[in-house]
Amino acid sequence: MGTGKVTMKKYLMVLLFSSVLIAQTEYVPVNHTVYSFLDRMDALGIITGYNSFELPKTRHEVASFIKEVDLLQNKLDAVDKSILNDLKTEFEYDLYGTLNNSMSLFGRDGYDPFSQKEKYLYTQSDSGRGSLFINLTGEADGIILSNRINNKTTSAKLGIIGGEIRGTILNKFGFYVSGTNGLLSGDKQTSYLRHDLQYNFKLNETPGSSYFDETAGYLTADFDLIKFKIGSDRLKIGYGYLGALIDDNSPPFDYIGMNISYGILTFSYFHAKIAGYEGMQSDSITQGVNTLGEKYIGYHRIGINASRYTEFGIGEFIIYANRPLEFAYVNPFNFYKSAEHSGKDRDNSMLFFDASNRSISGLKLYGYLLLDDIDFGKLFTGWYGNQTIWNLGLISSNLYQYIPLDIKAEYQRIEPYVFTHRLQYNNYTNLGYPLGTFTIPNSELFFTEFSYRFTYRLTGSLGYIYGIHGANPINPDGSELNIGGDIALGHRSFDNNIVHFLQGDLEYQRIVSVSINYEPYKEIQLGLRINYLNQSLQNSVHQKEVQSFLTIVAKL
Repeated sequence: MGTGKVTMKKYLMVLLFSSVLIAQTEYVPVNHTVYSFLDRMDALGIITGYNSFELPKTRHEVASFIKEVDLLQNKLDAVDKSILNDLKTEFEYDLYGTLNNSMSLFGRDGYDPFSQKEKYLYTQSDSGRGSLFINLTGEADGIILSNRINNKTTSAKLGIIGGEIRGTILNKFGFYVSGTNGLLSGDKQTSYLRHDLQYNFKLNETPGSSYFDETAGYLTADFDLIKFKIGSDRLKIGYGYLGALIDDNSPPFDYIGMNISYGILTFSYFHAKIAGYEGMQSDSITQGVNTLGEKYIGYHRIGINASRYTEFGIGEFIIYANRPLEFAYVNPFNFYKSAEHSGKDRDNSMLFFDASNRSISGLKLYGYLLLDDIDFGKLFTGWYGNQTIWNLGLISSNLYQYIPLDIKAEYQRIEPYVFTHRLQYNNYTNLGYPLGTFTIPNSELFFTEFSYRFTYRLTGSLGYIYGIHGANPINPDGSELNIGGDIALGHRSFDNNIVHFLQGDLEYQRIVSVSINYEPYKEIQLGLRINYLNQSLQNSVHQKEVQSFLTIVAKL
């Protein structure tokens, strides 16, 4: 009886304090550190209803979780209490509608870049009517690549400046726009270790180019039970590190999206324009025109909060290309697989089931099963069409009462031919880059990470990835013997119908990562990451290198 009263009291307090929240409808970027904090609070059972399968969340949603943690802050360790206070400063306006712990360059009370207050170039707010926040951003990156095979070291330096504008109107309509410009100095190949530069058009437009840029922006409408969004920003779909089915591995894309939340049910949807393969159209006057194949991706998912500790989800992806918008897929409330059959089976559909559980305090278990294609009558026969992914993982804060240490572990198994398609332009790529983090078919991966919070502004982590990939063997004439290990090569009519997991030329990958992140002053962040990569590839190719990244980010 006592536990029930405490729980009921907690929910009443959350309901009371939620009325104070300002409905800021902009989204918190997927790389924000608040999500690792919320993951830990979720594992500890301090917050409820947190869905980490889909990111980002709105500032209003994040503020609601911060409020929930604040009501139970007596359960936090000393470091997390300080992190909570830091977040209450950053999300002050979203929580309370005030800006007492912030300053702006054009404000009346002066500006100190080394203060511990939240900083803005300019801000204006009128609770209930609107808000506006403007920031300038700066970033300096240093990248060093040390090849341990040929004892060669190269480096690259990056300087990036930009700005962002965000705000909410009438507590319902939000907007966000950002833009950055950067300059590269040093070795361009080394700079590609920051993989967003691999597909940056301005940087790769001409061989000697050293300039790059990026922009993002969106409009939102938030009506509590239902949210709408149109624009471009980073999405993350999938649990954990290995299991991200949508991540930042490919260029950002424009999309329309919708989220519905009612009772124990949630519904999520987006439909996006992505990029097919590049080409060149000859033209004697313009000396040629760049071309991109038309390509689209659709996604929807139904989530069920079965209990305080357990959530289930079922969803679909659909990819189609080389034709205009398909309204059967633009429709959020449609079964993609059946619609694909009605459209003469031209497209690439995938079905997935996901689940998470927090029954043991301090431990969150999660996983999903993705069915790219399957014939239950041919299970365990090696038939190439049984294309599945198993992803299992955990987040553990079981030592929370003793040391500020978090442990993550994951396992992923990707069967041959997953993410490929018999029509190459329908594979699971954007501009030829996989949409997810680790989406190489015919692979098995293991991941472990230990994260330690030295202080609320200083964190460190040690991670290890071990991967095995069955690569397509190379024939003497240079062609591939297709056994489903290349995302760009789907099954062809003359390929063997029987393939087995990890068949082919086995490739091994081992990555040890050490990182330190420090924020000496609010909005000034320092990061150091060192990766040791050891790969044994097909044809007796070995790769051993040390990758070092130093990053300084400041916001004005």
